[in-house]
Amino acid sequence: MEWLLQASTVRKTLQASIALQLATLATSYAIWVYEGCDPFMPWISDLDTNPVSGVPFTLGFSVSGLLIIVLSWQYYRLRADWILSHPGVSRLGLLNLVSALLAALAGAFTIWIAFTPWSEQLALHLVQAKVIFGGLGLWAILSAVMASDMASLDSRFEVVYRARRLRTVFMLACASLLGLSVLQYTAASFLDPVHFESYLEMVGVCTDLSIPAMSRAALFEWGMVLGLIAVVETGLHEASLLTSDE
Repeated sequence: MEWLLQASTVRKTLQASIALQLATLATSYAIWVYEGCDPFMPWISDLDTNPVSGVPFTLGFSVSGLLIIVLSWQYYRLRADWILSHPGVSRLGLLNLVSALLAALAGAFTIWIAFTPWSEQLALHLVQAKVIFGGLGLWAILSAVMASDMASLDSRFEVVYRARRLRTVFMLACASLLGLSVLQYTAASFLDPVHFESYLEMVGVCTDLSIPAMSRAALFEWGMVLGLIAVVETGLHEASLLTSDE
């Protein structure tokens, strides 16, 4: 199993995960539009409600979730080995463990949500989405903190930290704007299914997503997800540094 921890293998796994997530989003959205649905602006999960665009959505995100789980283990092991050889920041071990568990949990729920369209099980779907975005959001924050601590022990990680910090801030900004847009529409608690009834009926038809606040919220969700993918991309450089590959 040691070959899974080689720098080239870790980078290829990460590249495959990023490419698959982007391809899944692009393909599902393109099919959604081709099927005559309103292009501006579906939530990502809306793409799974259409029988045609739901196919690449389910396939792509189920495999993506599996890759996230694999990556969580790979980076946990690489970081753990690096931490043992670079003592000096006592909290790094705990941060590494917690971040790996959060990523693995998000990966498992990504597989699960790929088979749980909100149009069939809304309450469950919303719980799954909260776990995924909450878990990956915390993972991104912890990953940035770890990169900062690692940079204090090895200046080469400063490049990783700067990129990760900026991308995490962008992701959090999109998440905040998403919440504000939803609250503007519902004027009630965040992601309360009761206040989404009329909107959900509209998405079921899919040809007219004419509620501006919800369209903006969906756009910010896409921004948040792309921000998370951008944070993940910083792991390419980190893998090289962790294995002294450069």
